[in-house]
Amino acid sequence: MRPIDDPGTIAAISPHLDDAVAGCGALLAGAPGSTVITVFAGVPDATAPLTDWDRRCGFGDGVAAMKWRLAEDDKALHLLKAHPVRLPFLDDQYMRAMALATAKPDKVAHALDAALEKAGARTVLFPLGLFHSDHTLVSDAVLGLFTTRPQRRWVAYEDALYRTKPGLLHARLVQFYTRGVSLTPVAFANTNGHRKATAMSAYGSQMPELGITRNEGDTTAPERYWLLSEAIKQAPESREPPVGAGDAGDAGGQPAPRQPGTAARRP
Repeated sequence: MRPIDDPGTIAAISPHLDDAVAGCGALLAGAPGSTVITVFAGVPDATAPLTDWDRRCGFGDGVAAMKWRLAEDDKALHLLKAHPVRLPFLDDQYMRAMALATAKPDKVAHALDAALEKAGARTVLFPLGLFHSDHTLVSDAVLGLFTTRPQRRWVAYEDALYRTKPGLLHARLVQFYTRGVSLTPVAFANTNGHRKATAMSAYGSQMPELGITRNEGDTTAPERYWLLSEAIKQAPESREPPVGAGDAGDAGGQPAPRQPGTAARRP
């Protein structure tokens, strides 16, 4: 596995307010001063219907839920000594509740590009986009920036909780490769899993529904990263990517033992 000893200035892209800490919090803990850019950090209209997820988390409306989660995220990022940047896009659950059209990847990409430029990011961490529609949208938006911003190092992190679902990682790697993008497993030298666990505990409003506890589950497992590069040759749809998906714990798409902390994500 290729090591990255000096990532330079790091910016981590987070679909929702807890995703970057869940997926790459140990790395952020080892790189104080990093920036976390949350895409779907907008607060819904006060008239928006209560979503099932917010109800299950104990909230009476989306405004209260988002304000509470923003405060949780502030606490978590303070513990990691990371700087928060919040984009105003609405979580998919609120878009559906208000019958609004989903944000376009190019619009998200434009906002992310401006935020990354302001952060002075050398290394950009972003989710592979394994399952949730918001995660996939963010991942696809970043892919739109990958070829136009070669001065940055683009590294995908495996979406916590979703990466435990059999076959999802392998399928996503295939999708990247058919788009002309190769992925190489990499490791970072400086990480701090203990501080990550402390930061994750700040997200108390959603942890029970997500099946997360401080000392067990997927968020406590080793983080895994993939460095992006342009594929030498575009592969046909039927080919599989020349990357060691099994080496990264996906067992070549075979079912993996279910771990604690793998409850379904918010809808």
